[in-house]
Amino acid sequence: MLVLAVFVAVAGGTLARASVVGHKDRPLATAGHVVLGSSFRLMRGVTGLRASGDYLLLGTTVSGDFLSTGWIVINNRLGTRTALDPRCHVDGLGPPWVLMGCPLTSNPYGPFDTELYSLPDGTRQTVAPIPGVPYCSSAPSDMTGCASADAVGTYWIRWDSTCSVHCGDTYFFQNIQTGELRDDPTDATTFADVNSPALARRTCPGVRLIRYFRYGVGWGSLTPYGQFALATGGPDGGVFLERCGTRMRRGLVNGITAVSEALTSNARAIVWQARLGHLSGLFLPSLQRFTIPLPAAIVRPPGSPENTSVSALVLTSGALYVEDGYQGRFWQTASPAALPLNTSRPSVTRSGSTLTCRRGSWRNADRFSYAWRVNGIARKGDNATLAVSEAGERPSASCSVTASNAVGTTTASSA
Repeated sequence: MLVLAVFVAVAGGTLARASVVGHKDRPLATAGHVVLGSSFRLMRGVTGLRASGDYLLLGTTVSGDFLSTGWIVINNRLGTRTALDPRCHVDGLGPPWVLMGCPLTSNPYGPFDTELYSLPDGTRQTVAPIPGVPYCSSAPSDMTGCASADAVGTYWIRWDSTCSVHCGDTYFFQNIQTGELRDDPTDATTFADVNSPALARRTCPGVRLIRYFRYGVGWGSLTPYGQFALATGGPDGGVFLERCGTRMRRGLVNGITAVSEALTSNARAIVWQARLGHLSGLFLPSLQRFTIPLPAAIVRPPGSPENTSVSALVLTSGALYVEDGYQGRFWQTASPAALPLNTSRPSVTRSGSTLTCRRGSWRNADRFSYAWRVNGIARKGDNATLAVSEAGERPSASCSVTASNAVGTTTASSA
């Protein structure tokens, strides 16, 4: 179960007219920051995890070269489970395809070929390497260039033609149906979309890609979500949120000072780690900030001498998955977007000696309960009304509304 707590600063002093409104309605915004109290479930026997659309891929073993193998495909919509070739590792997931590297011999260290597994019908096909570019049938040496497939979409496979460490990335794209090979179309206002037949896709006005400067100069990635887009790049290898029709470029992660490079996103939320012990996030499109405290088993796994960062995050429509950075164990909790959503915060009204907590506006909520604080002290009772003395100075008071659904609860406080 998830518990979402919303904290709103309340000015000290008396309960003045600015703090307790009369009976006349006025528009109220959502809280600027919320805190999620999450229950995490350990996923035993999972060594790797990928997700896209309706599909979740779970690795169950580790090969001799420390790659997750024994992958299982789960269709969350249909509830089906299918085992992939236990010898192969997964290089990419882009429905309707799984991009796999499969050993050509009994040697688990390679060489490998590149294969596509069809999610709809379970067939496999070998992908021919790019003509004229050496194929990485095994791991390349530091300065030896070769090409390896590292991403797939509905129409295109992306090949990374690079060396192991000290070279910039050069991408090529191969059409799955025709085998046509294209150069990377990326520039300041165009990005490569492997799910588009045209490959090249223009950004919306106001959104621009960012240069990166890691072992060469190139363009960072761009992931669009309606009116928003996540862009990577810059001298620090950061992650930025941009918005169509504006000049917004909001820094989320600094590639040099970040606690972790792990970040996950979908059309409803972005999640990353800004400091040890917590995850940070933004809801879309409201841009409401949230924090998820992590349990001790993730922050300091058994045997770890110190607090550790997470090494991977995966977000789906119904779940958030976290890999700890010490033992590599995966944990599951509900997606932040599955909780009740507060769209206007609660408010307090007063009539004579009675305070009334007006719960505000909510979505995806089934039940409500209430809590009061007067002069900073919690008061007993969970009713929407509270009796106070009419005499003397008016106290400072606030109320909290807890909304519940089958997933968890969200608590929002009055301003």
